[in-house]
Amino acid sequence: MTGYSFYGREIISLRGYTNQSLTPTAANGAPIGNLYSKLTFEVRYPISLNQQATIYGLAFLESGRAWNRLKEFNPFRMNRAAGVGLRANLPMFGLLGIDWGYGFDEVPDPSRFTNANKSQIHFVIGQQF
Repeated sequence: MTGYSFYGREIISLRGYTNQSLTPTAANGAPIGNLYSKLTFEVRYPISLNQQATIYGLAFLESGRAWNRLKEFNPFRMNRAAGVGLRANLPMFGLLGIDWGYGFDEVPDPSRFTNANKSQIHFVIGQQF
């Protein structure tokens, strides 16, 4: 998937939360988060080490949030999530995965994003970093 542009913005997801639910927004609803912090701890366990289909399960802990200005940044006010997932590395398709995450903290604007935390399922296609 190439050929798209977000005009200097990226979508950095936090498993367990809906996309853009942790980003500050302007009055018109446009995202204005210019600063973010994300911490991830992930443990993987191999299920199959076959070269044709490497499959492993994982458990993760994540924390993150976006802010508008540097003076608003507070590393102790980040949203937390935990969950489990499954990854399959297939030579023809690359890395495919599914994660179930649970967001523990309330999002900054709960009226705009209802059910943005709690139980969320995320699909992964390709490497994240």
